[in-house]
Order: sequence, then C-alpha cells, then structure tokens
Amino acid sequence: MKTNVLSEQMHDAAQTKSRKPLFRIGLTVLYVITFAVLIGFLVDGLSYYTTPYLERPRHLLYRQFRPAGTWGLLFGVIGAVMMTMMLAYTVRKRSKFLRRVGELPTWLNLHIYLGIAGPLFIILHTSFKVQGLVAVSFWSMILVALSGYFGRYLYIQIPRNIQGNELSLQELEGLRNNFTQLLRDTYNLDPGALERLDALAKVSIPEEAGLINAFVLTIGNDIRWFAMSRSLSREFSLIIDLPKKQLRHLIALARERSLLQRRIALMSRAQRLFHYWHVIHKPFASVMYVVMAIHITVAIWTGYARIF
Repeated sequence: MKTNVLSEQMHDAAQTKSRKPLFRIGLTVLYVITFAVLIGFLVDGLSYYTTPYLERPRHLLYRQFRPAGTWGLLFGVIGAVMMTMMLAYTVRKRSKFLRRVGELPTWLNLHIYLGIAGPLFIILHTSFKVQGLVAVSFWSMILVALSGYFGRYLYIQIPRNIQGNELSLQELEGLRNNFTQLLRDTYNLDPGALERLDALAKVSIPEEAGLINAFVLTIGNDIRWFAMSRSLSREFSLIIDLPKKQLRHLIALARERSLLQRRIALMSRAQRLFHYWHVIHKPFASVMYVVMAIHITVAIWTGYARIF
C-alpha cells in the first residue's frame, strides 16, 4: 500500500515537472514585464520623487505622480487590487470547493508574485512619502511582505506532495529510499560514492538546537551546499564517466536527497516555527487590509480619488 502511494506521488511529480517549465517561463516573463514597467515609471518620475516634499506642488509632474494624480492614483489602484488578489491563495487553501482548482504550489507562487509587485506599486502610489493613518497600513504592508519571504522559506522546509499537503514521516522515509535506489540503479554508484553522498547529506544541526538556532543553521547548510556543489561535480566527474548533462542530473538528485534528509530531521521544528510565523504574520495582514479599506473608502467618499 505504501509502495503504491509513493509510486503515485513520484508519477504525479513527474507529470508536474513536465508542466512546470511552461509555468516558470510565464511567471518569469510576468516578473520581467512588471519590473520593467515599475523601473520605467520610477525613472520617468525620478525628478519629482527626489524633489523636497514642500516644493512638489510646483513641479511639472505633480499632477501625474502625486498620490491622487493620473499615474499616482493608478499605481494605488493596481497595488490595492494585487494586495486583495493575494487573498485568493487563502481562499483556495481553505475551500473544499476549490481544492481541485490548480495545484497549491502554483497558487502560492502567484501569491508571492502579487506580494512582491503589489507593495512596489503602492510605494510608487505614496510617491515615497507616507504619514498619518496610511503610514500604519503602509508599514504593516512592508512587514507582511518581508515576513512573507521568511514564511516562504519555512514553507519549503516542510515536505509536501504536489497538492500542497504535508507528507508523513513514513512517506518521507520511503521517498528517501527511492532516491537512494534511483542513484544506485541509474548511475551504478558504488558504496564509496554513496557514502560520499551520505556525508554530504548529513544534517549538521544538533537535535537540541532551538527553533531560531535551527533556522540559522539551515540557512548555513544551504550556503554550504552551494559552496560544495562545484567541487562535488568535479569529484564525481573523476569517479564516473558521464556527459555533463547527466552529471548535472546526478548532482541535482544528490541535492534533492540532501534536502530530504534535512527536512526529515527538522520536520517537527519547522512545523512549530511555521505555526509561530502564522501567529505574527496574520495580525499585520489584518491591520493592513482594514486600514487600506478605510483609506480607499475615505478617498472615494471625499472625491479625492477620481481616476476617470
């Protein structure tokens, strides 16, 4: 039964990988276009943004780039829409009705894109000057965005299937054995080569390490891997005569196996730290949305926001 479950997971993972490149290309293009637009407007309005606040009303670009200006208001609308669309990920994650609509990691990647692009448009909307009640929403937004990057890193430390559900310890052990078998059968690695991979995959995080210390050591392990990957590639090129493409695949498998080893060791601590992250992240997000709603309501009610 366990073997069937693991086989299905690996089959689903293979199908998902075939679709991932297209999605990644599309998402990369979206990022490039977004940043190009943001940089273009930043350069275009640079003279206005660098003008002292009290002198801005006399600037030629004041009517375009002030928060209620032609472009400034449009930046605010785009940013607010993006920040609101971020809630779709939460709805997708909690709704049984939408459970089969797309894979959860795909929704998360779009959530992250919106969490990066939305605040950048809001920053342009403020013309780099915030004050009063809006400042509360603005800095809550910044804290939400920064904590979001931290949460994303924590999220990937907890092994999941393609639906985004956490894997059990037994399933993880089975996946690790499958990785070992795949390395042994595909590349005919001898016991010495496998021991070398085991030494590389060894988790140098003590069991008694606290949550924060374990997180810091996890980052250190990632840096350590990137420092060792080239030397490992050179070492295995001497042991095994493989084309460069297959050698890269071997190193990639070794990397996945190493990550799996670490995630098994850190599973309970990553789950606890992720729980505490939610406790901190959600209040800032709530404050941000409440103040943003008040700001938009007041702007529309007073006629301050007229884009058409």
